[in-house]
Amino acid sequence: TSIEPARSVSMDGSKEHLYTLIMGQLLHDGHTVAANVLAEAIGTSVSAHSSSNRLSTIVTSSESRDSSSSGSSSSAQQQQEDALSRAEGIGNYLIVDKSKGVDFDSSATSQRPSYPNFQTMFITTHKNAVRCARFSPDGKFIATGSADSSIKLMDVTKLKAFDRADADDHGNREREGLARPVLKTFYDHTQEINDIDFHPTQPILISCSKDKTVKFYDFKSNVKRAFKYIQDTHNIRSVALHPSGDYLLVGTDHPAVRLYDVNNFQAYTSRRVTDHHQDSVHMVRYSLEGNVWASCSKDGSIKLWDGISNSLISTIPKAHAGSAVDSVQFSASQRYLLSCGKDECIRLWELTTSRLLLKIPVGSQSHSSSSGRHRTVATFNYNEDFIVGCDEAGMAGVVWDARTGDQVQRLGGHTNVVRYVAASPTENCLISCSNDSRARFWRTDNMMT
Repeated sequence: TSIEPARSVSMDGSKEHLYTLIMGQLLHDGHTVAANVLAEAIGTSVSAHSSSNRLSTIVTSSESRDSSSSGSSSSAQQQQEDALSRAEGIGNYLIVDKSKGVDFDSSATSQRPSYPNFQTMFITTHKNAVRCARFSPDGKFIATGSADSSIKLMDVTKLKAFDRADADDHGNREREGLARPVLKTFYDHTQEINDIDFHPTQPILISCSKDKTVKFYDFKSNVKRAFKYIQDTHNIRSVALHPSGDYLLVGTDHPAVRLYDVNNFQAYTSRRVTDHHQDSVHMVRYSLEGNVWASCSKDGSIKLWDGISNSLISTIPKAHAGSAVDSVQFSASQRYLLSCGKDECIRLWELTTSRLLLKIPVGSQSHSSSSGRHRTVATFNYNEDFIVGCDEAGMAGVVWDARTGDQVQRLGGHTNVVRYVAASPTENCLISCSNDSRARFWRTDNMMT
């Protein structure tokens, strides 16, 4: 059989992933000649790829699920074995770089990090509760979303340069236009904002709302309204862009997570209904590499999904003792997952084993009459030395040591429940959002000049 001459192939992010899988499988199966032909066709070298059986694993898993869905119902024991098998297989999906972020290996010799002292540098005010915030991937911008349906975009460089002595006089400073950290305010939703994300390479801000829409804004233009949107039939609780910027995860009050192609808005969901959550989806998040994503739900479970095939890898049932799970975040190494739930605890999981490594009680759990009512989140700081979360009863943000769970600092100053915290991906800067209609920008003492 003759082989046609290789020709150059133009690739987007998804095609690059596909060819990487094919190349790895060819090398794994010993087809070096075919691998060289493919490498020449796509303009790469075989040496840039490693042997991998992952493509075979994905195909086998998909065929197995198709077969099981067309046959009779599996027994409880078979379902348990299937879940265990998928949980053990998570290691095949993770790109582990131990040099990144927090490390719980017993052999790791790490010094205790010096504890930071975060100070409020700027306060911005909405007209109602501030429900969410996000830093851009390069750490240059912050966006906050409010129950008043508005979104504020801020310049981090200007926030850091703002005179701390004037932080409490934020109202006058903003009205006078001095420093102008708030670049613009978007008004296009008709109900409260639930989540925000930034495009990884373009000046595009994405928001979702209780008004059942996802909206896309060009924040470099003078237009304060969305240039395109997605209309859903349910309250949209969470959005997350793939690191390539080509795909968007959307979590709603429906138990199935939607995956949208951003270029044509075609939607996909897992075809196996039993893989879906059993209640509303509270948050969706991609890993740093985008090859795995996580979802958490009111049903109390956390699910891990393949970022290429969109198939379920594993489930952590009753991750927070059966309570609803509000947030999930991958560590930079993709070895760990941080979650926060209505049981008023933050939990850190080892993904390869689904083992609970750390459990942090949030605030005073005796305030049952006033706590646990709102969605609360937890996040790593930029180098994962610390975990930042919310003490709902104490009306404060809190910083903990990521390795020991020891409390490092309380972020006070709010006069109502703290609903959300976000951390810069590049430096020790935070933002806390509260029902007092304010968002407070924090930075550490050693960053101040």
